[in-house]
Amino acid sequence: MNKGTEATNWDPSFDDAPTTDVPRIRFSQKFSTKYLEGKNFILEIGCGTGSFTKLIDRSGYFGLDLSIDAIKVAKKYCVNSQFVVASALNLPFREEIFDMLCIWGVFEELPAGTERIILLESKRTLKSKSTLLLSTYNDHLISKILDPAHVFRGVRHYNLKIFIHLLSESGFLINEYTVRGGLNTAIAIFLFYFYKHILKKKNDLIKNFFDRKSADEINAGDKGLVYIYMATHKIL
Repeated sequence: MNKGTEATNWDPSFDDAPTTDVPRIRFSQKFSTKYLEGKNFILEIGCGTGSFTKLIDRSGYFGLDLSIDAIKVAKKYCVNSQFVVASALNLPFREEIFDMLCIWGVFEELPAGTERIILLESKRTLKSKSTLLLSTYNDHLISKILDPAHVFRGVRHYNLKIFIHLLSESGFLINEYTVRGGLNTAIAIFLFYFYKHILKKKNDLIKNFFDRKSADEINAGDKGLVYIYMATHKIL
């Protein structure tokens, strides 16, 4: 967990709208549905351009991100939610205010060694026994080799048992977890970066084909190798 990362480059020609149809985002919605019922105040940490936010967009939903450019895009597409520009490591909220927190694909992008800080900040702002939902990259050879963000930027992939232990030490109890996505999903991740940074275009038949295959894999069952999804709750 100690490998550092380089900052994500903002590209206004690609990062100009939420990527709500990405398979991992759609599964985040599916995974979180049963936990959303009865939740009045929800915080999404690292909301980016509002890809997940757009699926939930409602009063009492707060999106937080460090990038003002990303927040500007999210506000345009998610008109019922509220947004805050702030660090995930120093949440600008009082204690025990939220009924649920979501952290989708953020841990791997944090400065090295700060995972516990974001968990303690999450615990501080969550009400007693409230829910924390999250996703992160799984530590698997195939998923790492085919992830340019890991190879060139140092984006981390996490060992499942070590990550569960980190959550436990930070005051969270696991309700459920699942690992999703196979080889086609790993290829789809590679193509995303290849098309964005090399070909300079968003889609074509090849990329769309692997995105569909990725969606099938992610929704197929619990024997994946790419994405970890977890539902936890604050112990006290």
